[in-house]
Amino acid sequence: MDGSAAAVNESAHPGAMVISLDFELHWGMRDHVDRHSPVYADLAPSRQVVSDLATCFADRAIRATWATVGILFASTREAVDAARPSVRPSYRRSELDPYSEPIGESEDVDPEHLAGSLVRRLASTPGQEVASHTFSHFYCLEEGQDDGDLRADLAAAQSIAGTLGLRLTSLVLPRNQWNSNYASTVLDSGFTCIRGPQPSFGHRARAHEEHGAVSRAGRLLDTYAGTSPPPTTAWDAVVRTDGLCNVPASAFLRPYSPRRRRLEPVKFHRLVAGMRDAARRGRIFHLWWHPHNFAHHPAESFAFLDRLLDEYDRLSRSDGMRSLTMRDVAETATGAVLPKPSWRPTEVDHR
Repeated sequence: MDGSAAAVNESAHPGAMVISLDFELHWGMRDHVDRHSPVYADLAPSRQVVSDLATCFADRAIRATWATVGILFASTREAVDAARPSVRPSYRRSELDPYSEPIGESEDVDPEHLAGSLVRRLASTPGQEVASHTFSHFYCLEEGQDDGDLRADLAAAQSIAGTLGLRLTSLVLPRNQWNSNYASTVLDSGFTCIRGPQPSFGHRARAHEEHGAVSRAGRLLDTYAGTSPPPTTAWDAVVRTDGLCNVPASAFLRPYSPRRRRLEPVKFHRLVAGMRDAARRGRIFHLWWHPHNFAHHPAESFAFLDRLLDEYDRLSRSDGMRSLTMRDVAETATGAVLPKPSWRPTEVDHR
């Protein structure tokens, strides 16, 4: 099925499955989804998906990285106001400015924009890494921002994480807009690892105006008709020459769609092919998605995920495959021992 049955593991490390989730709620879509949209209505219910995914991962001993927008670390508008950076981008496209978005007084009032209880839930769940999706869902390739703006944004992300006793070391750039000119800023801000874009046409880093029907079609085709197996990463390719670790995406777990239900087996077999390739060759398979992707058809989505994790269990037994966070990969690749978060809650709100 995957053409790798005869592959030999020549790596110094066993194969790894990395899962990362872009936890952003409305901050990730506010430029094109308003409060009257049916998509917006899915955001509050998607909070339960976050808790259910964390429980699923803990129960199955799966380690995962949660790239979280910094504003979501807050439970009150007052906490957001205290953390806002004084230096901010001036995007040419004004709809990208997150600081113009109204925020309710508390998480109970505005669960689409504040999620401190959920961040605490993740931080207290075994095997889950709380990481950064920047403070404001920052766009590194859009006009009207620069290195200084990003530096201030990442400082704010670290600061608000620090209020929970967390030190963030992994970073996922919104819309996968990785800008290599900002590598030193990322490192100076305390981050050691990024999730680079998937190496294919549809997924390459690009600004908004470069996105179009062709790139969207490329991403859709990649799910069902892309190269098989999907790209995986060699361990010796993780550490860049500047010292930053890159764990690029291998595949996006596209949400279940009734219209494409006949293609679900194709999607499944392609993802399994990537996992098997990584296990047998001692490489890294990096799967990512957004928690809200599971909100519309949760039963089908969780059933699909369970089947993937069943395959991981088989590969763990047969080939020694490991479940790792992005932070784990950076530590393994560099041989460094990074500081661990010290915060431990005495009581967790499972809201």
